[in-house]
Amino acid sequence: MAVLLPLLLLILIGTMEFGRVFNVQNSLTQAAREGARHAAINYNKTTLDVEGTAIAAAPTLSGLGMTVVHDAGSCGSGLDVEVTTSVNLSSLSGFLDAGWFGSPGLFPMTLTGVGVMRCGG
Repeated sequence: MAVLLPLLLLILIGTMEFGRVFNVQNSLTQAAREGARHAAINYNKTTLDVEGTAIAAAPTLSGLGMTVVHDAGSCGSGLDVEVTTSVNLSSLSGFLDAGWFGSPGLFPMTLTGVGVMRCGG
């Protein structure tokens, strides 16, 4: 039993960390798509707020310091706009921060989401 408990805890912690990384990656991609959609539809307006739209599309990432990069200024009819969101994600447990046998740890990791849409529909 004493040998089995650390293995079961590793599986449990690994499953929790994987679920969180998967959720954050999905949210980043969705936020980038929403920012690209907003820029593609409203590219000719002076009050274009791509960053605000992307950040508002992922409220669960508000405390993680999400960054948004876009090229909406060069958007024209028939051209593509690309929005990239990224976040530096740390571990929930801290257990997977350290590597084993000289290998680097898994965390912190940088996750990136990209959204590309055609300007003007």
